Amino acid sequence: MAGKFDLDAYETVELRLRRLYSKYPEARVLTDLVFHNDRSFIVKAEVYLDRDDMTPVATGYAEEIVGASPVNKTSALENGETSAIGRAISNSVLCLDAPVGARPSRSEMEKVERYNKEPRMSATKPRVYSETEVKQAQDLMTLLPTIASIDVLRSSFAGNAEILDLPLNGTTLKDLFNTRAQELKGE
Repeated sequence: MAGKFDLDAYETVELRLRRLYSKYPEARVLTDLVFHNDRSFIVKAEVYLDRDDMTPVATGYAEEIVGASPVNKTSALENGETSAIGRAISNSVLCLDAPVGARPSRSEMEKVERYNKEPRMSATKPRVYSETEVKQAQDLMTLLPTIASIDVLRSSFAGNAEILDLPLNGTTLKDLFNTRAQELKGE
């Protein structure tokens, strides 16, 4: 979303929550941390219009990068949860009558504004592997099909954690280990 926009034209997540509970007093919102590492959090939110509903009427996801804003220096997870809730509500019947273009919450648009000023950096720097590590990975790739025990496979996996993400012929050692584990389990 390029260009200028007016933050005042976007609704806060707090207002969306108030509208949800005003219209549906028995509504509930569930959140789940679906991914995290030392640099980012991805949160999923589900909106149910009644406490007895088994299926959500809407879901929403949000990602926050640690340190990407003053708030995210201390509260990236909480910020991600709030954003996911705002997205889930905007995906629900509650926002069907929202003006065109008003689907994002104010917090999402603040993130856009922040990244327009300072573009997002990659969460991790690409790892450069040594020739020795590449040779070790190639040897493991050749050895993997001969491993006949899940315990030996686990031991090999754990013993080579530092090179599991090394790219090899369009895949990684981690993927090759996982494929071999599925073969050994008969899946």
